[in-house]
Amino acid sequence: MLLPHKKQEEIIQSPARFKVIRAGRKGGKTIGEVETLGYKAVVANKKTRILKDVFQTGRKVLYIAPTQEQARNIIWESLKSRFGGLGKSNEQRMQMRIKNEDKEHTTIFVGGWENRENYRGLTDVTHITFDEVDTLKDFFVSWKEIFRPMFLDTGGTANFIGTPKKENPNLRRLEKEFEQMGESFATFHFTSMDNPHLPREELEALKKEYIGDKHSYQQEILAEYVEDEGALFRYTALVDMFTNTVDKSNIKYLLVDIADDGTDKTIFSFWNGLECYKIDKYAHLNTEGIINQIREDASKERIPYSNIAVDAIGVGAGVASSSMLSGIVGYKSSYGALRTDKSIVHLPNKHYLKDAPLTSEYKNLRSQCLFELARLVNNHQIAVKTEDGRIKSDIIEELATYQDASIGDGKKMATMKENVKELIGRSPDISDTLIMRMYFVLRDSMLPMEGEEQDKLNNAIFNQFDRAFANQQMHGTK
Repeated sequence: MLLPHKKQEEIIQSPARFKVIRAGRKGGKTIGEVETLGYKAVVANKKTRILKDVFQTGRKVLYIAPTQEQARNIIWESLKSRFGGLGKSNEQRMQMRIKNEDKEHTTIFVGGWENRENYRGLTDVTHITFDEVDTLKDFFVSWKEIFRPMFLDTGGTANFIGTPKKENPNLRRLEKEFEQMGESFATFHFTSMDNPHLPREELEALKKEYIGDKHSYQQEILAEYVEDEGALFRYTALVDMFTNTVDKSNIKYLLVDIADDGTDKTIFSFWNGLECYKIDKYAHLNTEGIINQIREDASKERIPYSNIAVDAIGVGAGVASSSMLSGIVGYKSSYGALRTDKSIVHLPNKHYLKDAPLTSEYKNLRSQCLFELARLVNNHQIAVKTEDGRIKSDIIEELATYQDASIGDGKKMATMKENVKELIGRSPDISDTLIMRMYFVLRDSMLPMEGEEQDKLNNAIFNQFDRAFANQQMHGTK
């Protein structure tokens, strides 16, 4: 039987339905979950907050690890050792049927995240524990689509446990979202040192061994979140994008990222100032269909063509050059960076000369737009309004991948799109439209927007794009 340490007691005594438990290695999180699973399986229904009284297929408790093999290694053997005498185990399926205090039976299911679709539609589920949450791919989409609906008739509970990973910080996002969700949601944090059953001399030895690897010690032993020092976007700021409130300028923009190989979707993102208020996705739209959709949306949303940008690579080139869309911007990430009065190495607003020198310290337009987007996101000046959980997860995953990839030639460069595609296993189409939106931000920062100066600015931009396009045509590149 578990003798809980102080931090474990806090978790046990908490009445919250949904608990994030972030703990250092060997801190006691997994053995604590063995007791939780056993309690949830055995206790009488009236002692819980479960809404359902009659379970036609019997109560069910789930434990989900990253893989089936890990589930067996992490908890199955511990469950058999702890509760094997109380019930019957199915070794092949990793299921344990235990008699509960209501003189009925509860089944504990132990499985891997890779088999999560097998749980879709499962009934009478009263509790789920997700282990090593930061290694679970597409966690938020599957939680909302597969697991959360299981509790609609039972009012079940869930624990989300693990040691943080900076590459896939699901725990961090959960904690951030739980802050706004009331007393039914709680977060807990403890370190390896909080477990009094670990030998102190081993902990001290480990601390000395980690002297040259501070970040690993913080993450694995202290269970602290470690920022990826090269990341362009702060993770918490990415999560905040979907709850930020920004002033609307009532100047609207439309950004279109066009599917190019038959597998990606064409993405339309609509903006009022720096608020993205709608994202539409289309599959199998040809050039004519995209042109007609842009014309229809521009009319409906009252967006001037000069505030519409289209990814002009491949299929998009035909859209951008259409006579039916005269005035829209053909955006190419490989274009040279715009020369603005913003410098990445000087403090802003420190000159007051009318003819401030224009500067550009970026490898290309895409990198310039990415750095500008990161600046605005990190300062909570961008808002994305969507209730689509998959879109939220995709945007966060895509932007969180971008790094400062500068190579020391004096030009700032972000991770190339091809590398992002390889890392996440798909094209970052939705975030591409957020990146493209920064073109208009940069354009408007080039010079004061008045009279003849505005005309000169527009001519300067178009001439720069024309020169870049001519050079690329000459060298046989897109």
